[in-house]
Amino acid sequence: MASSIKNVMLLDSGAYDCGVCQCPLKPPIFQMVCSECSEKMAAAETCHVCRRTLAGGYKRCYGAEHIVESLRVPCPNKAYGCSFMLARYDESVHLQVCQYPPFHCPAEDCVFIIGDQPALLEHFRNTHKWPSTTVHCIVSNSATRPTPTGTNLALVDGFNVLNIIPSGPVILKVTRESCGRVITLIKVGRAGRRAKRCRFMLVYETPCGTHRLEYAFNNMASTNPSLTGGGLSTTDDHFNFVVPNSSLLIAKD
Repeated sequence: MASSIKNVMLLDSGAYDCGVCQCPLKPPIFQMVCSECSEKMAAAETCHVCRRTLAGGYKRCYGAEHIVESLRVPCPNKAYGCSFMLARYDESVHLQVCQYPPFHCPAEDCVFIIGDQPALLEHFRNTHKWPSTTVHCIVSNSATRPTPTGTNLALVDGFNVLNIIPSGPVILKVTRESCGRVITLIKVGRAGRRAKRCRFMLVYETPCGTHRLEYAFNNMASTNPSLTGGGLSTTDDHFNFVVPNSSLLIAKD
């Protein structure tokens, strides 16, 4: 008769990893070795642990498969609202589609992580003192998307926050370069998630007149916690506007 076991604690999750590649085991399992590793080691004809001869190679272990399939672990984003229980070997796949990844602060060396976007914006204002501007997009009942609006911003070197309602916040990072100012656009999103289609236009003046730079993109990069020293994504994932020194001289007059 089957019985229910509660409050089970797994002291060593590595016990259910492949003995060769150390990845979480998933069926089919061959003597605590994953299928890929068992195929690679078939020519050796010896056990990777005790070095004894294996007649016919690694044998499939249905008992281990049953145990692995029976184990369920909480999503790593449980603290941020995800209640999904999954097989340990499915963790990486689930994290790609999880609806509750946390928000990471993109500041260098800042380890602030939160599951609530308004709290992240408050962190920007109160902890880092980043300039913050809120703009509202016009949304009509018949429209399928917000109507774009323009706003004048006095950007400073470093991080500037533009909170677009209802689309969400965007960071404009201003960096000094020899040619002028480089303005980097980064969508403040959940880790691993991609933003929807966005369109930005930068307008500035030079001695030759007014210039407009426009860039539209389907997947604006978001903050990325996997990078060392901050949560900004790689330069290949976002777009830079360049404001030349000539226009900066006009702005000072």
